[in-house]
Amino acid sequence: MPITEKPDSWRFEIDTPELGNEDAVTTALWEQEVLSRPGLGSAPDSARAEILYDGLLFRFASPLKIEAEARWADDSLCVTIAVKAFFTTQCSRCLEPTDIEILDDFMYLYSLRKKTAANRNATEETDDEYQVVPVASWKNRLDISDQVWESLILTLPTQVLCSRDCRGICPTCGKSLNSGECICSSETKDPRFEKLLAIQFDQDTE
Repeated sequence: MPITEKPDSWRFEIDTPELGNEDAVTTALWEQEVLSRPGLGSAPDSARAEILYDGLLFRFASPLKIEAEARWADDSLCVTIAVKAFFTTQCSRCLEPTDIEILDDFMYLYSLRKKTAANRNATEETDDEYQVVPVASWKNRLDISDQVWESLILTLPTQVLCSRDCRGICPTCGKSLNSGECICSSETKDPRFEKLLAIQFDQDTE
């Protein structure tokens, strides 16, 4: 079955820098094979998982690569997540298999402060993702699995084209017009209007 939410097996954790040291930076790098059935090991392409998003199926064509960097900014932890992945999906016009590369990065801000009305309103005015982490749960390692999944989904396009000048398919016979014209006449009548065209009108009616 296609993936529609974060897999339970996903676990991405990054060490937190020395508390209060704004010069300290920690990094993490993952390269993870995403399979339709966990435990298959080094499996062929057919075993790679698919993500269902906005009506399109995106099959992993290679392992998912994630890079993360964490540093302090005052009393908040700034984590940058870079996502790189290759997928195979259908062209939205001609329906042919199409390979795409996903490459983007996102910034998340984790705060040790409790979320008050004042800082909540300030957060809503920014474009940055803001994740509040209670002081009691703060540890030496930070689980960013949910944010990795969110970052990946946010990179997926809602429309994919095999090329900018893709001509799509013939609406009558379904042939891809990228390989040449089909035999369908350009004057083919729309079947939805056949009954209307069959109506005979009295020419003498005023």
